[in-house]
Amino acid sequence: MSEYLHLMKLAMGRHPAVSVDVHLDVLVKACDYYFQKNDAISYISGAGKLADGSIDPTNAIYISDIKDEANYLCLLLVRGDPGRRLPSFVNPATRVVKPVAPQDAGDVPGASSHLVIAKAEIATGTDQGRHRMAIERTTGLSKTLARDFLTSLMARYAEEFPAEFVASKRRKNKKDKPEEIAYRPTVRFNPQQNASLKNDLESGKIGGFRLVRGIPSFRGEASASKIQKVNVSLTAQIAPTEDFSEVRRAINIMREALSEVAFEGLNLELIDEGGHQHPTRMLQMDQIDEPDMRYCKTIEIKGMTGNGVECYAELQDPVLKFARQVLQNDKNWS
Repeated sequence: MSEYLHLMKLAMGRHPAVSVDVHLDVLVKACDYYFQKNDAISYISGAGKLADGSIDPTNAIYISDIKDEANYLCLLLVRGDPGRRLPSFVNPATRVVKPVAPQDAGDVPGASSHLVIAKAEIATGTDQGRHRMAIERTTGLSKTLARDFLTSLMARYAEEFPAEFVASKRRKNKKDKPEEIAYRPTVRFNPQQNASLKNDLESGKIGGFRLVRGIPSFRGEASASKIQKVNVSLTAQIAPTEDFSEVRRAINIMREALSEVAFEGLNLELIDEGGHQHPTRMLQMDQIDEPDMRYCKTIEIKGMTGNGVECYAELQDPVLKFARQVLQNDKNWS
């Protein structure tokens, strides 16, 4: 079980643009509908994104438990991950190591994540119409994956009940002919930003970056011996700038120059007023175009006792209780 919650704000959307408001009850209905059918599941590709086409049935994300409360929607997401390492136990007295082995065919390591959404909409400010949300920090089950999974469930729901998702197409000008079109509901996750990191990015300057954890992908005739994994890093010092697009352009140039290495993540080096550099936490390469997903407020879960496990099938009351308190406390959202 994780020890932290990420604070986000969920926004309901639709694609393509139509003149209709989509409300949280659509997400509630879609999740409950497929959970009751035992079909609230999506499969994942090797890149950690929802699969399109051929699938590995052991690599999946699904809703394991759900509570539709008066004021909250509580979901327990579970990720089956065949690439996740299995734990082992050691007995220091006997010096015996006991690896954990799957018991049945199709068993893979897993991890769980609580996701609790307040049903009341935020009433004022730039977040008006959004919903406070807390999601458990879980390795291998990212905020982006959770978002895409919920959007995929609603897309399936819209395909199954198309009559519920027809609205007037938005007209760019008055001359456009009115048209009724089908749309699909979507969700967006927006962070409750950590103020200090937000200020660092807004007032600080980026003076460098480091590309890390590269995976080599060599092409050629010599295929007898293949390197499966090496650690690679590239550190670049750049002219300090506050323009992230300029940094991104430099990163792309470096990646093209080293095209044989598929870099997985990067750290930015921020420069403070004294000229000292401070690295950010690791950013995944497939998420660096989503600046609103980088920094969100993280709160340690209080009140948990006993040995935590990474994967479980049912919602855990201590986590739900703490998540409700976090969502109700206005200090966390100011």
